[in-house]
Amino acid sequence: MLFNSFLFLIFFLLVYLIYHSVKQSYRKYVLYFSSIIFYGSWDIINFDSVLPKFLIHFLLAISINYIFILFIRKSEGSRRLIFFATIITLNLLNLGFFKYFYFATEIFGIIIGSADLKKEMMEKFPIILPIAISFYTFQIIAFVVDEYKNKIPPTTSYLDFSIFILFFPQQLAGPILRASDFLPQLNKQTELTDEKITDGISLIGLGLIKKVILADSMAFLLDPVFANPSAYQGKALLCAMFGFFFQLWGDFSGYSDIARGCGKLLGFDLAKNFTGPIFSQSFKEMWSRWHITLSSFLRDYVYFSLGGNRGSAFRTEFNGMITMLIAGIWHGAGWNFVLWGLLVGGSLSLERLVLDKFAFWKDSQTLFARIFRFIILGLFFSVLSFIFRIRGLSDIPIFMAKLNIFNSGQKILYENFFYLSILFYILQYLEFNPDFIKNKIQKPVRWILPISVVLLFAVSSLSNRQVQFFYFQF
Repeated sequence: MLFNSFLFLIFFLLVYLIYHSVKQSYRKYVLYFSSIIFYGSWDIINFDSVLPKFLIHFLLAISINYIFILFIRKSEGSRRLIFFATIITLNLLNLGFFKYFYFATEIFGIIIGSADLKKEMMEKFPIILPIAISFYTFQIIAFVVDEYKNKIPPTTSYLDFSIFILFFPQQLAGPILRASDFLPQLNKQTELTDEKITDGISLIGLGLIKKVILADSMAFLLDPVFANPSAYQGKALLCAMFGFFFQLWGDFSGYSDIARGCGKLLGFDLAKNFTGPIFSQSFKEMWSRWHITLSSFLRDYVYFSLGGNRGSAFRTEFNGMITMLIAGIWHGAGWNFVLWGLLVGGSLSLERLVLDKFAFWKDSQTLFARIFRFIILGLFFSVLSFIFRIRGLSDIPIFMAKLNIFNSGQKILYENFFYLSILFYILQYLEFNPDFIKNKIQKPVRWILPISVVLLFAVSSLSNRQVQFFYFQF
């Protein structure tokens, strides 16, 4: 069920009422079973099966991991290391089979000179990617690593671990949870304050505006262009190349806001995932503001594990490049995601080795310098988003060839694109400077009802454009 659907509204209201009506000792069970129902509904709806096979697979993965966690917890020395290495390997194999099997066969086919090997394997062995497998695999691995490092309380039960992995508000696309942040909240008395209610509803409302009004409307304009780029005008392709960044941010940031808002209403504080990345002034800052929980996960569990910046300058840049390459491949099994990861890693290395040596880039706060950095980073982010969206690298020459044919081909609604672009910058600024509204509105509770009515009207009027969240495919 989509967050921006009437079905989810009914589901969440029921969970909310039951959760806050029962005793504290029963609330974990409400979260556990509601999360199972939430994932199971996706399984049944998307795969047309009465048996929720991917829910069973998900629960089996949780159970196997918890068994190994107990082995790690009770073992010492080499046995402990063996259990740790085994379960990490099993998790990666599980993810690799479902997500990267076809990509691996494509690479193998190139090596042996069989260009059709991937197509043949897809016909013989149809594999369906379980929804959210990338997110829950990373979250499980983070928990196992923390357990191995003795950072998890030994009293953590199977139920606690299951809720940490299953927690339905962030189950499908994050933000990626940290056990050290989530478990203490799970095991303490939850108090629902007026502030949390106000913040929760505000986040849900803001998330729906980002998703339904911005991202889905932008998808309505741009999806046909990406589906058949050769049929459109050069300026339509240019809008698609820049506009998908607006769509992607609205879609994913909107999901994260709704997840955080639902968490607030259940008494949980989930981590921010975005803080206005378009207003960044460096490549490093840009990645500290975009998909924050994934960036911090990669830093703590991949980059530092490779050695971080503790070695030579070459080794530091190598570690950074490998980390970003993993980030690219994590997003998808395709050469465009490999290129995406290399470009991100390359931009960070270029900044550390070259750009930061120039005061104009690193230190200057003149208006011209700030605008220059804003434009360069905006263009770079748009290029990255374009590479992220295309069906494959073969689309790039099609787009490039059509760009100089500016007025020949089909059009898009350019006026709508212009208005949505303005909305994008307004919403980005509100995310970048959240105190702007708080400082302007003294009593936000009074604004919740009229804003909710306007939002519900907008959602209903755009209901025929309901689009699945883009990050669900990862």
